[in-house]
Amino acid sequence: MAAPFKKQVKILLEKGCDFQIGVRKGSVLELRKEGYLVSWDEWTDDETGECHASDFNIMSYEDIVTENNYGSLRILNRPLAKPVDPKQVRRSERELVEVARMRFRKQFVLAIQEMVDNGSLKLTRDDFDLRVVEIVTNGRIRYDKYITTQLMRENKRGGAVVKKTDVQRERDVDFHKGFKSGHTMWKWFWQWRIDGDDGLFDSYRNCGKYARYGTATDALICRVLNTLWDEERPTITSLVESVQGAINAENKRRERLPVPAAKLQQVGYDYVLAKIKENAPIDHAIRKHGWDKAYKDMHAVGMGVETFRALERVEVDEYTVDLFVLMENTGLFDHLPASIRNMIGLDGAARRVTLSAAIDVHTKCLLALQIVPKALKTPLKQTLEMIYMDKTPIADAAGAKFGWPMAGAPEMIVLDRGSAYVTDDAYDILSSLGITNMGAPAGKPWLKPFIERVFRTIHSDLLLRFSGRAFSNVVEKGENESERRATLTLEAFLAWLVRWAVDAYHTKTHSSLGMSPAQAWAKAVKECPPRSLTSAEMREAFGVRKRRKLNRDGILMNHVHYQTDRVMDLYLRSKVKEVEVLRWDGDIGAISIRADDGPWTTVTARDPMWIGKTDTDLRVWLRDKPDRDEDERNAREDFINDVNAESYRLKRLAGLISLPKDAADLDRDVERFSRFADTAERRRAAGDYRNLLDDLDRDLEFDDSQPEPTVKAAPDQFDPSVNISDEDSME
Repeated sequence: MAAPFKKQVKILLEKGCDFQIGVRKGSVLELRKEGYLVSWDEWTDDETGECHASDFNIMSYEDIVTENNYGSLRILNRPLAKPVDPKQVRRSERELVEVARMRFRKQFVLAIQEMVDNGSLKLTRDDFDLRVVEIVTNGRIRYDKYITTQLMRENKRGGAVVKKTDVQRERDVDFHKGFKSGHTMWKWFWQWRIDGDDGLFDSYRNCGKYARYGTATDALICRVLNTLWDEERPTITSLVESVQGAINAENKRRERLPVPAAKLQQVGYDYVLAKIKENAPIDHAIRKHGWDKAYKDMHAVGMGVETFRALERVEVDEYTVDLFVLMENTGLFDHLPASIRNMIGLDGAARRVTLSAAIDVHTKCLLALQIVPKALKTPLKQTLEMIYMDKTPIADAAGAKFGWPMAGAPEMIVLDRGSAYVTDDAYDILSSLGITNMGAPAGKPWLKPFIERVFRTIHSDLLLRFSGRAFSNVVEKGENESERRATLTLEAFLAWLVRWAVDAYHTKTHSSLGMSPAQAWAKAVKECPPRSLTSAEMREAFGVRKRRKLNRDGILMNHVHYQTDRVMDLYLRSKVKEVEVLRWDGDIGAISIRADDGPWTTVTARDPMWIGKTDTDLRVWLRDKPDRDEDERNAREDFINDVNAESYRLKRLAGLISLPKDAADLDRDVERFSRFADTAERRRAAGDYRNLLDDLDRDLEFDDSQPEPTVKAAPDQFDPSVNISDEDSME
């Protein structure tokens, strides 16, 4: 396959990918030298109402990267990923409590499967009813064991205030009592057999979303609420009482009619609250030698594993290095908070560290190589994230001569069935990214030979060069005290590890390649460039969920303000006070937010300096900020005390006037409140700065067909009869 272009660019889309930029939706027909050939759907401009027909054009690779950096690129469908059923709720859209209820049910269906496998339960409805007590007992035991295992994996940080974790919330979920019946267990089991884990999700999210009252009742509620919304901020309870009173009055009026009309159904607190959220004004804004050894060394492999392109097959595994390293706190970790340094274990002791690595089978290049702290029980997420990222800045920081650009979206991940990888979270991430999961049984390393060979190479080519080597058994160790002979600090070990990977391993000719891994990578990406993910997709896969409050400054997340027109409109028009935030350390220039059960929306940083920056950049910036001056602090305290005293005096002399507003006033206020806000989104939309007189020469063109104007000569002397005003003289 020939490369579609000559120079190296970042590829975010592939042929057949459906995407959206703003309100426009398009599909990539093919990749050309100058960019993507895009088929655009017809669309309507929201501001002008103008309809635009479908069209075809070329969009450059740089333009797509720019749209991605500003959060306006949204991927609708990728041909390599699993098709999304529009009727099915995506896993990322599920609330944590929904996932907890699904995992609760899963333990019961697994208990049923065990009973079916051992012959203690028949697949008949009557046998389920007869043995429901055994089913519930076995399921409860499995669930308690599952929760206990999850809690044991969570290590609390010493000295830190630990909030309730997701596992504890999952344990505290209050399940309804109806599950203790044979009919329910029968239904859960067959839903799981047919649809897998997705069949175990309940439909509680749909409760209350369908109208239970007539249009007349809804119209009356809206009419009453429109008369009560004002700047006095009435409570929800008072609004509910007013609505209920109006319904009772309307029912009495209908009784007195010559032909009595049907009464309106009385509504409750939740229904009125839902109507308030739907039509809210500004005030309601808010996871030893034997047969095996002989088979591993002597079994025939034939042609072995065949690959045809980079990232077609990636192997992932962990390795505890045979070297004692001094866990000293050096300057490398100054920008990290104390809690993170404690988690790494920087206590000065000498210990062995564990590496998590990933290798591309086609080019034999290392895609990920990082230290795994003991507190991190499931390192797959962090290793996958490193596979997708360009690691050249890491190589530069370590003093390597070559870069580390090996990155992209893998098609298949091969990993063992160890406890670190057999988790629901690991499977969810691989599924959401469209990665094929090929599991190798634990204890059979020959099923993923390439990553195991790299670990042996690290030991023989790097670790043996330093003192403090560990040995596999006491016979080999003898009287060698490895801990006392350790001389390498963690910082030095990390630097040497990166330099070995980039300058020694990637540059050495590999026997199976006939060239070095770096040369093999350059050749492979020239023939078939690897695919990357957008920032929004990286946030969805590797981001961290938090909840943050809305305010007039937007959303404050880790010292960075995020503000767009969408956030301002949400703050001014809705009752939502708190939103769910999705943040990814690899790109802090934008976050994703959602209110209630709504869709995720991208929000960019208010300050353009953070566009395209990472969490490491933020930590370095915070570390370099000057400390607060004591005199400045005292001056501010004096000002606050004085202004508070004066404000208290003035408040006793004046009152506040509150006037009701109509819908037009509301829209006008919303526009005024957000008119002069300055955000990165608005700066980009405005374009580059233009001088005021740039177009002057173009506008002042002379017409040769017209006679030249007559110009009066200036008088030689001042004429006192001419009246000159002050305004003219100023001009």
